[in-house]
Amino acid sequence: MSDSSQWFAILRMLGSLILVLGLIYGLSHLAKRFLRPERWARKGDFSNIRVLQAFAIEPKKKLLVVEVEQRKLLLGVAENSISFLTKIDDGVEVNENARAIPS
Repeated sequence: MSDSSQWFAILRMLGSLILVLGLIYGLSHLAKRFLRPERWARKGDFSNIRVLQAFAIEPKKKLLVVEVEQRKLLLGVAENSISFLTKIDDGVEVNENARAIPS
């Protein structure tokens, strides 16, 4: 095999590798954009559920004040669970515009 044909084979192989890697990158980008689970989630009317405040306790643990059908609830949210902590009385004011710790 001559030197020029070896270089041509190497360039062709590198070009194919770049093409395959670009295809993998493009497909992963499309999958992230269009195949998200929340797109398949049940479509329903959740207008009666609102998150009023969120406080980060640790990187993957938060306290949430949510309003469900005019009742305020305090929930503990961890990486793999959501726990009901207490019901907040109607007389307690929750400031929806308060600054929370970023999560």
